[in-house]
Amino acid sequence: MSDSVTLAITDHVPMEAKARYEALVEELHRLFEAQNGFLSVDTVRHSRPHQVEYTVLSRWSDEAAVTQWRENPAIREKLAKIEAITGGPAQHVQAIGLGMWVDHAEGSAPHLPPAWKRTAMSAAAVYPMLMLLMALSSPIIGGLPQFLQVLIIVIVLSALLTWPIMPWLSKVLRPWLMAR
Repeated sequence: MSDSVTLAITDHVPMEAKARYEALVEELHRLFEAQNGFLSVDTVRHSRPHQVEYTVLSRWSDEAAVTQWRENPAIREKLAKIEAITGGPAQHVQAIGLGMWVDHAEGSAPHLPPAWKRTAMSAAAVYPMLMLLMALSSPIIGGLPQFLQVLIIVIVLSALLTWPIMPWLSKVLRPWLMAR
């Protein structure tokens, strides 16, 4: 899965069009699921008084799979209907592997650091946070069955890694990560 591609698509939707947009995106997700190379899709919503910001994160097996869905006429039709609601094309960000977490040099083509550096960065983020979460959560969740303790810690750790830890760590380690 190191060559999997994550595609982040962000739309800003007026509140009055929220239900129509969500119905179209649900149909779009069903079309994605029928595509070769589709792995998963998640939607993050951020509501504001006048609009909702949607970020759709889809994962694909490789770049060929990403190209293939963009050529599907049924998907293009859904995207045109979505663009009619949002007022134009969505913002797209594409990354290979853990590329969403790696801060790329401005103006350069995105490239991934070597796998061993990405692994070292992940371990440097996960181990201390895991130890800290285990110590801090023990008095609170220590009486729960172990599988629930682990589940709670994994959920909190995943949220912390996604933001703010990995973006911050990738920025701090960027000179080392991107050194060739």
